[in-house]
Amino acid sequence: MEKEVIIRFDNVTKRYDSDTVVLDHVSFEIERGKFYTLLGPSGCGKTTILRLIAGFTEASEGDIYFNGKRINQVPANKRQVNTVFQDYALFPHLNVYENVAFGLRIKKVKQAEVDRRVKEALRFVNLSGYENREITEMSGGQRQRVAIARAIVNEPEVILLDEPLSALDLKLRTEMQYELRDLQKRLGITFIFVTHDQEEALAMSDEIFVLHEGRIEQSGTPTDIYDEPINRFVADFIGESNIVPGKMIKDFEVEFAGKVFECVDQGLNPNESVEVVIRPEDLEITSWDKGKIQVKVDSQLFRGVHYEMLCYDEAKNEWLVHSTKKAIVGEEIGLNFEPEAIHVMRLGETEEEFDKRLESYQEARHEQ
Repeated sequence: MEKEVIIRFDNVTKRYDSDTVVLDHVSFEIERGKFYTLLGPSGCGKTTILRLIAGFTEASEGDIYFNGKRINQVPANKRQVNTVFQDYALFPHLNVYENVAFGLRIKKVKQAEVDRRVKEALRFVNLSGYENREITEMSGGQRQRVAIARAIVNEPEVILLDEPLSALDLKLRTEMQYELRDLQKRLGITFIFVTHDQEEALAMSDEIFVLHEGRIEQSGTPTDIYDEPINRFVADFIGESNIVPGKMIKDFEVEFAGKVFECVDQGLNPNESVEVVIRPEDLEITSWDKGKIQVKVDSQLFRGVHYEMLCYDEAKNEWLVHSTKKAIVGEEIGLNFEPEAIHVMRLGETEEEFDKRLESYQEARHEQ
């Protein structure tokens, strides 16, 4: 099935003054009907992208397209998008019904149509029967649903969500992740979600854009980004990682921690310096003599579902281990891992170069 692009950024740069570059020549495509997440630390440019799509600010350079048409100068009220803000921006003096109906009132929609669309929007967010409830009487999760209902009642093609879960407690935040994902699937429209929480991004998204200092470091599915990070920043930011220096001996063989190991990576230069990533949950505790790597347990914490151990090998490399087995601080243990658990990162590789290398892996696997 051919993809349908609804939003496209073409080499977009945003400066707020002559010295401050917030977005630096960013290009990407957003497909219709998917859940996208812009993920990154504070100040990386993710909210700026949202504001550019919404029309709240203008690009300094480059072009923005919506359904194939350039919209750089199209005002915010003429764009087929609606935004759910971090603080929800609800009107405390209006009840739930009037908050949701506000945009329709501005457009002077007939009362019968307002009534139909408000009730439909509230039904979608599981707030039927709350029409006359005051906003001040609503919980944080309920207020968020009202804000989402106000966004979808205008029947936009894209909904922009600027960290709308950040004010909620952990349990409610988790519940709302499920609700938002389910709502997006039922509506079938494009969601673009901004967050700095990697677990949130991994749980909810069809596609993730990882941003850093105004650039997209990597884009892809949650599985792609978690299993195949392009560089140290992505590997460190998405989940927890063990990153150690290494050397690519040849295709499918990499050296680190003083030993050579079988891996699944290829397409790098012989004896090239690399960085090696192994996730903590991919390390298996065993006896000292049976381990591929020998380490000493420096500290241990119980995390509920697993023990978290900080260990060091003889080369002073740090190893974080997640295991259901308990170790003893000061104990010398072995660590085992599969070749598939090793991910080799080339120093200074771009996403385009990385994608080409992944394609070569797939071709090689197909031939095998």
